[in-house]
Amino acid sequence: MDVLSSYSKRSLIWIVLCLAVLCVLVNAIVYNLNDIPALIAQSKGFFPLLSGVDPGMIAVSFVSAVFGVMGMIMWLLLRGSVKRSLKQLEQTPAKKGKPGKIDSADQKTKAELKQETRRREKRIFLHLLSVFQSEGRLIDFFEENLDDYEDDQIGAAVRNIHENCRKVMNKYIKCKPIVEDDEDNEITVAAGFDPSAMKLTGNVTGDPPFTGVVRHKGWKAAKVEMPALSGEQNPDIIAPAEIEIQ
Repeated sequence: MDVLSSYSKRSLIWIVLCLAVLCVLVNAIVYNLNDIPALIAQSKGFFPLLSGVDPGMIAVSFVSAVFGVMGMIMWLLLRGSVKRSLKQLEQTPAKKGKPGKIDSADQKTKAELKQETRRREKRIFLHLLSVFQSEGRLIDFFEENLDDYEDDQIGAAVRNIHENCRKVMNKYIKCKPIVEDDEDNEITVAAGFDPSAMKLTGNVTGDPPFTGVVRHKGWKAAKVEMPALSGEQNPDIIAPAEIEIQ
C-alpha cells in the first residue's frame, strides 16, 4: 500500500529522532551517575569481555540498545495499527454493497433520465406524423376503409392528401436524392462508398468498384426545420380530437 509505506517511513523517522534526543539526555545522566561504575564492575565477573572497557561507555551502549529496541517495537505497533485501520476502510464498502454497485438514488436518477430521453424520442418520432395529420389528414386516409369507395373517388382524395402532405415536406423537411442518376441507369460504385447511403443488392462479390443499375435513387434530408416541442404535451397524442361546442 502506498499510504502504509509512506506513513511507515515518516513514523520511523520521527520515532528515531525523538528517541535519539531522549537517548542522548538519558545517556548524559547515566554516564555521570556514581553508582553505574560499581554496577558495571560487578557485572564484569559474569561477562569477562567487559574487562577493560570504560564503565560509562558500557552504560551508554546499554541504554542506547534499550532505546533502539523500544523504538523498533513502537514502530511495529504503529505500523500494524495503521495497516489494520486501512484494511477496515477497504472492507467498509463491501459491507454496504458490492464494489461498483450504484447507489439507489443514482439508479433512480439514471432511470428517470433514461425515461425522459425515451419520452422525448417518442415525441419527436410521432411529431412529424402529427404534422402530416394536421395538414394533410394522412392518418385519416390510412385508417379509412377504401373498399367502400370507387377508384375515381380514391384518386381524387389521394390528390388532395398528396398536395397537403407535400406542403408539409417542403415546409419542414427538404429531401434530395442520394444518387443523381435516373432509375435503370448504369452507374459505378467507387471504393469507400457509404454503406448507409447505398444498399448493394444482387451479385455482390469482391471489392469495389462495382458496376450496377439504379433501382432507387434514395433520399436524404437537405433541410430539417422542426418546431420546438413543448415539455407538457402527452407524447402519445398525435392529433387531438376536435369537439365543436353547440
